[in-house]
Amino acid sequence: MRKQTIAVILSLFGLITFMSAQAPQSIKYQGVARNAAGAVLAGQPLTLQLTIRNNAPNGPVIYQETHAVTTNSFGLYNVNIGLGTVISGTFNAINWGSGSKFIEQEIDFGSGLVNMGASQFLSVPYALYAETSGTGGATGPTGAAGVAGPAGPTGAAGANGTNGTNGATGATGANGTNGTNGTVGATGATGAAGVAGPAGPTGAAGANGTNGTNGTNGTNGATGATGAAGANGTNGTNGTTGATGAAGVAGPVGPTGAAGTNGTNGATGATGANGVTGPTGPGSVAGTTNYISKFTSATGLGNSLMQDNGTSVSLGLITPSLIYQLYAYRQQLTVNGDGQTTLYGYRTRDSQNDGTNYSQISTNRASSGFNFWGDVYTFGDASYSYNDYSRTGGSLGADVNGTYWGSLGYRSSGLLNYGVYGSGAYTSGAGLVPTAEANGVGGGFFGTFGTLSKGSVIGHINSGDLFAAYNIGDVYTSGKNIELVKSGEEMVPAFAATSTEATVYKKGKINLVNGTATIEFDASYAKLLGEEPVVTVSAMGECNGVYVTAVTKTGFTVKELNNGNSNVQISWISVGNRVDVANTEVPAFVKTKSFDRNLGNVLFNDGNKKQNGEAFWWDGQTIKFGKDLPSSLNPTREQKTQMLQNQNR
Repeated sequence: MRKQTIAVILSLFGLITFMSAQAPQSIKYQGVARNAAGAVLAGQPLTLQLTIRNNAPNGPVIYQETHAVTTNSFGLYNVNIGLGTVISGTFNAINWGSGSKFIEQEIDFGSGLVNMGASQFLSVPYALYAETSGTGGATGPTGAAGVAGPAGPTGAAGANGTNGTNGATGATGANGTNGTNGTVGATGATGAAGVAGPAGPTGAAGANGTNGTNGTNGTNGATGATGAAGANGTNGTNGTTGATGAAGVAGPVGPTGAAGTNGTNGATGATGANGVTGPTGPGSVAGTTNYISKFTSATGLGNSLMQDNGTSVSLGLITPSLIYQLYAYRQQLTVNGDGQTTLYGYRTRDSQNDGTNYSQISTNRASSGFNFWGDVYTFGDASYSYNDYSRTGGSLGADVNGTYWGSLGYRSSGLLNYGVYGSGAYTSGAGLVPTAEANGVGGGFFGTFGTLSKGSVIGHINSGDLFAAYNIGDVYTSGKNIELVKSGEEMVPAFAATSTEATVYKKGKINLVNGTATIEFDASYAKLLGEEPVVTVSAMGECNGVYVTAVTKTGFTVKELNNGNSNVQISWISVGNRVDVANTEVPAFVKTKSFDRNLGNVLFNDGNKKQNGEAFWWDGQTIKFGKDLPSSLNPTREQKTQMLQNQNR
């Protein structure tokens, strides 16, 4: 369905002040502001710019001024030409008696001046010229005033074009016959000239179509968080001291010889071998209470670096801590070079051994931290740093060569503090458009809601040498879209045009050739049109007026009224619905007044310990907000344990 272009129709007419011996130097000017449906625009603030041109509608500017007005309840406003804010020229110096005069009207409805066309001053303003006429002689009788001739017929209004082109100007009525001058005295005055007949009305100018809005740029997703480093495994316990060998078993007693009648005695049984002697204990023992011992020589014991007080264990000549089950301490020496660490977990395997998912029982890792109770402010693993220098952080996750990495609690070279910071640009050309093959993502977030970002000053900043952001899907914003356009040495704000429809527009200029011109849309614009557009044309010179014919999605034709054959330049604007307008549907929940407020409760900084944020979730049809998540999205500890058991089966 073709949509009507919105325009403002101004009914403008001039009234001249009364004439006297001294004519007031102003012209009353009155207008009525209406919309395209004919309804008046009541209480509407307007800025009116009036320009008086000499000899032609586009002739030299001899005077220009502006007026700030507000329409009354009937859409009416009044100004006095000559009493506005002067831009150029002197009103009192206008020579109304030399050449024709044209007045050009431009209106600002809040988004810049719109040219409403120019029309010719006819008889009424020329009363100002009467101020310069001659006066009667000192003593001679005044001649009788000439009888005014009959008013000339009003010219017929020009027919409007298809898109509201100007009608032809009606013919000016003939001047009345001058009256006979009275008898002239010695210095008697000349009789006044007859009054000219009124001019025919000029046809109203066609309204210009509105511009389509530009689509807004979407924001980049926030940088993904680096996973926490796993905890180091505990040290193995010392082996126990070997047991003393058992004593050797005595050999069996030989059998007693049978008693013979005075027979000989039997032989004595052999003695069994002696058992092996156990090892001898250390020859010297010296140590300190709670230190776990180590061999200081083949037969001597002394202190190790480990202490065990029966409650906690420590490493590195530090007293065991009541709050740290295993406390490892080491003062590193710079001379030992880079790569030093207090705890180091190292994992290898005899063949490829893949994990199956991201759960506690399904991943293989060099170290891990497991927090059995998820109480408030508790974590499976935690890393801290004073961050008193730059390029340092609480923890690091990286490729073994450091070509891509991410950090938690990071302080940058610019001394900016980040909760999460990551670099996937590789060491060569980081931050620049690469000149060779490269990949790497600084941060990635995947979920029902991909990322949330809120800043007390700036919520999000994107920068890219190829482009700053690319969004797949519709983009909504609760606020204005403003581009900063470089103009010389200054950045000028440019506000995006808005519309209640998904529209696309095109504009241009072309010259009539013998009263006709055909405009063909370029292929890109034609592909974006979902329907035949609305076209508005305006002549930029004198002609009979123009109108539009044969409008299609590929172009249109312009012709001059009354079979004219002018070669003047015309300007045109085409506005139509986009080809994808049928697929544009704004979700109802986005349009509610409470949506912004609810999102503000979700975008909560947990550094504020006196208040709590709110949750939001997708229920399959709409976005929900509230203090408590549904139980299906917030399983209990028992339900989580059951899920782990199910994974392990």
